[in-house]
Amino acid sequence: MAPRSVDLVARGPPPLDPYAPAAGTWALARAYADQGATVHVLYPEGPKEAEPPEGIRATAVPLPLRRPGAASEEAEFASRAGHRLRPESELVLRDPVGIGPLGVRARAPRARLVGLVRAVELTAFDRERGGRSQTGFVDRLDGWRDRRSLRRLERAALEEPNALFCDDPALASALEQEYHVGPPRLRAGRPPVPHLPGPPRRDAARGALGIPTDVPVVVVPAASPSAEESGIDHAREAFRRVRPFFPGARLVVVGTEVPSDPGVVSVPGRDAVAFAGALTAGDVALIVSTRPGFDPGIVFAARAGCATIAYRSTVGAAPPANAIRTVGAEDPGDLASALAELVADLGAARELAQRGKEFAEAFDPERVIAEIDRALAVERP
Repeated sequence: MAPRSVDLVARGPPPLDPYAPAAGTWALARAYADQGATVHVLYPEGPKEAEPPEGIRATAVPLPLRRPGAASEEAEFASRAGHRLRPESELVLRDPVGIGPLGVRARAPRARLVGLVRAVELTAFDRERGGRSQTGFVDRLDGWRDRRSLRRLERAALEEPNALFCDDPALASALEQEYHVGPPRLRAGRPPVPHLPGPPRRDAARGALGIPTDVPVVVVPAASPSAEESGIDHAREAFRRVRPFFPGARLVVVGTEVPSDPGVVSVPGRDAVAFAGALTAGDVALIVSTRPGFDPGIVFAARAGCATIAYRSTVGAAPPANAIRTVGAEDPGDLASALAELVADLGAARELAQRGKEFAEAFDPERVIAEIDRALAVERP
């Protein structure tokens, strides 16, 4: 049975940017509210970009920053958020699982706790420390103490939930190795990706960008405001290589500033409306972020009906068969070749786009909720 009251612990306030780390959590909150649950979201106090969705109660948890970024700070947030859970809650969802326990059993005794695992914080700590030189005994001792504290707090956070979800097999393997967390409590799942607002019609979207309706349009959604991190130079180079064969083609870059270039249209806004409008105008999307890990732009593009070409490093654990065209990031020629093939055959691009839409359904927040419900139904004695 679906929960009637849900508390969610998010990493940030409601965002305008659909790529924000907390965007998926707020999408789940909206989906639960649409199903009729009373929804309460807790998040660390800080600058607020947008108002919470209608019908959702939001609580900013104040947190004095003594050691910003330290494990103790995140663990203190978990404890303070736990004290603000509603005693009547039937489900508490924590995204990401993070560090330190919430204390759910003491504060919301009726609730089942579900955690979404996004990283192993201990691994990140070791990677960061490994890149720094240790100057002496005191430095090594402090590092050992910090690591021991982090491991204890992360273990406490991972041991608390009734069910955990993870979308990366490598991450699941690390959890098993370091903390002995595995099936059946740890399950494979897709990350929730928020829905962009209902876009305008394709012709209207192109008109708003000053693009004719009868030319091929390639869209590059930037995963972050950094053009370099978003791989924009890769996309521009691929477009330069193919444009002589398709003189009327346009490249639309949305989410970051780009230099002026023939055929290039810049949409620097990072709100959901800007991304929705640009993707609706497109025939083909390029997902070329240089940072490793799943890029939700794949789902945004597929939902908008774009045939999608993505770097293999951005598609997540299970690259979709015949739904997304994947290429390696090592050779810009591969990206240009894949782009030229789809621009030259827009009929094939539309077929790829249709398969992409079917793949993208797995990332709907409603689908993620259904997976959570199934996991708790099995876990329930």
